[in-house]
Amino acid sequence: MAKSKVTFEFSHFYPSFEPQKFWDFHVDHEWYTKSDIMIGEISLLKEGQGHPSGLGALRKLTIGNIKLEEDIVGFDAPNYFSYAARPGGMPVKNYVGEFFFTSKNNGLELRYKGSFDPKPFGTNWLFKYIFNSRMRKMVPIWEKGYKSYHNIK
Repeated sequence: MAKSKVTFEFSHFYPSFEPQKFWDFHVDHEWYTKSDIMIGEISLLKEGQGHPSGLGALRKLTIGNIKLEEDIVGFDAPNYFSYAARPGGMPVKNYVGEFFFTSKNNGLELRYKGSFDPKPFGTNWLFKYIFNSRMRKMVPIWEKGYKSYHNIK
């Protein structure tokens, strides 16, 4: 019997945020890297289809001494963005992150879903907690980034 993936998800509502504007901010790897707000750097190792960060792109994310390579496996502007971490960059196997962006009540609902293959020795709960906490901490950073990117006070 195959073990099922370990998953977690959360959502956050940003009042007055426009989905297309959030999307533009979210996929601009050059701005992300130059920003004093965002954490780390993103460089493109291979451009994607129809957009530098589009489907098929290969990105390198550097946060301190953590270096991840991500394949962009989902890109449907301005609604959906997904990446799969390449082996070696995460303490788990087959990590996939999915962003869902929905226009709602004159704002934006962001939903994030993360999943990975189970690890032995009872560590799944710990990695699930760490990844979920880390992504939730990005909520106010994304808000500041969005406002800075679009010069909103």
